[in-house]
Amino acid sequence: MTGRERVEAVYALRPADRVPFVPAIYEHKARLIGVSPSALCRDAELLVAGMERELEAYDPDMLVAGVDVYNVEAEALGCRVRYFDDSNHVPAIVEPLLSQPSGLDRLGLPDPASAGRMPLYLEAAGTMAGRCAGERIVRGALTGPYSLAAELMGAEQFVIATVEEPAFARRLLEFTARVCVEFGRAFIERGAEPIIFDSRATPRLASPRVFREMVAPLYRDVVVPELTRAGARYVTVIIGGDTGSVVDGLVAARPAQLLCDAGCSLALFRERCLGRVAFRANVDARLVHSGPPETVYARAMEILEECGRHPGFLLGCGVVAYDTESENVLAIRRAIEDYAAAVA
Repeated sequence: MTGRERVEAVYALRPADRVPFVPAIYEHKARLIGVSPSALCRDAELLVAGMERELEAYDPDMLVAGVDVYNVEAEALGCRVRYFDDSNHVPAIVEPLLSQPSGLDRLGLPDPASAGRMPLYLEAAGTMAGRCAGERIVRGALTGPYSLAAELMGAEQFVIATVEEPAFARRLLEFTARVCVEFGRAFIERGAEPIIFDSRATPRLASPRVFREMVAPLYRDVVVPELTRAGARYVTVIIGGDTGSVVDGLVAARPAQLLCDAGCSLALFRERCLGRVAFRANVDARLVHSGPPETVYARAMEILEECGRHPGFLLGCGVVAYDTESENVLAIRRAIEDYAAAVA
């Protein structure tokens, strides 16, 4: 099977020749071609080169056009991003854009064709989607509604707003959901599938009540259906941390894939997702960073023994740090291949 065929079978909850291998390679792309993350994320040619090197180094079953995935839309809306040309730190938002609710009225939807670095990511995604053709799915990174709201207002202030000013919080989330959809449409037009990152919405930061009442309805009624109507076949929603308390709301949104992050209950995700939606499990990013490969391999094999026969299962890892040794990432792929041979 090609990577695309393998992933499409798993998304359809059908058997594949093996579990898809989908490591989270973002700023680590820069390490693979010997540049800084700040250089990579501001140059379409470098981003394409990083994705091509990722293919050579790891042969993943999918690619993501993304580096500093929570900054792009916020920057396009006016947030200032700090870049680190003299180090390998990942770029970061300097300060929130919205100091008070009235500021939202002055914001307009950014045009993905011209706003900030949005065109750069669209160009890279389109280029790679064309080069991969039928071999692999290429995905375009989007910031989810809750995470973008938190970037625009400041995480702590937005949490307070969800409690003290819920009407404003809902209005802001409706706006950020629209930003997500419009950027997603632009990726779809270029042959890339949307992958939405919304880890600020993890229950440790957004209460299950807020997720249930404010976030889940946006995914169910706006984000997923509108991206699907725009032509997306495989809308993926990635929320890190222990999302067991909100998994039912996520499943109800009917994305193509969810994330069972390290520390989540694999048994719970198997039960809730069975017959409904695919999910990816992660080897802990800290373990992948520290190694050694034998320990990473052992943990990957433990996960495979628990979930490898589950229809709709993919295996990856948390975000691979810039300076992670490639052999640690490849240990996960080796475990997948050995497991497939053992159960064949």
